[in-house]
Amino acid sequence: MSGEQQIVDFLMQQLDDAAAQNKVLNGPYMEDILFTQLLSRLAERRSEKDILHQVQYHLNFEQRNLSKDEFVVTRGC
Repeated sequence: MSGEQQIVDFLMQQLDDAAAQNKVLNGPYMEDILFTQLLSRLAERRSEKDILHQVQYHLNFEQRNLSKDEFVVTRGC
């Protein structure tokens, strides 16, 4: 597992932990905010077409992935 993936996994766990510890927080709403923030960051360096392609690719991968293998992002190595 890449260092980047480990950091993202750690941050996602912190998000889940924060939502579990504070019952006032709305976990699904936090996920929506996170998604919006990620899209905004991607828009700073990628085209709308590229972002849309990436989202569609991931959605299609999930639909086809009957074995529930983990999706792996590589650096092109």
